[in-house]
Amino acid sequence: MKKILTFSLLLALCFSFSLVFQGESSRVIYDGSSRNFIFDVDGTASPTDLFANFKSVMPGDVKTQKITVKNDASNKIKVRLYLRSLGAVEGSEEFLSQLTLQVKQSEDNTMAYMFDAAADRPAQLSDWVCLGTLYSGGEVNLDVTLLVPTELDNRYSSQTGLLTWEFRAEELPLEPGDPQPPPTSDMPLSWGWIVAIGLCAVGVVLLLIWRRRARDDEDEE
Repeated sequence: MKKILTFSLLLALCFSFSLVFQGESSRVIYDGSSRNFIFDVDGTASPTDLFANFKSVMPGDVKTQKITVKNDASNKIKVRLYLRSLGAVEGSEEFLSQLTLQVKQSEDNTMAYMFDAAADRPAQLSDWVCLGTLYSGGEVNLDVTLLVPTELDNRYSSQTGLLTWEFRAEELPLEPGDPQPPPTSDMPLSWGWIVAIGLCAVGVVLLLIWRRRARDDEDEE
């Protein structure tokens, strides 16, 4: 049976001469156990902003942000993931209309630019765009580029632009021929388990030695 989950995410684009925060990567992880998305920016949960690298922009800047959309490895299901944009939040239209946003898949770029327009518009993401069907641990990488025109007026200094992206997950049953996730018993052992097994083995050897010596002492008597 298919299960569909949609989650809206508010993303921020800031133009400021004072705020400095450079982010390297962002992740959107589908957690099948909670039927929810987890948002992470450089190892820190960020429920509202995946564009950490688009802060403190200046006229003429070209900034990029890598966003990884992933089916969590703990999910023993395949998931079809989608993305769409609802455009600028009310009040952000004028500022974001000055900027250009581009979005494409990182690896084979088969979709070319799935978005290439003024940042305030839904453009090519106005309808759901399928990012891919992912098995356990699978991921899709997006390259997002923000272009700031050199003629951007100083009246936009300290402005913040807000736009809304939505992610959607469609859970699909595994079918014959699909890659099968490894069963729990085949997963690599942690160091804790390795140490515990080693101690048990040592204990068994010592017990056998003690019993043999006890038997030898009885024979000598």
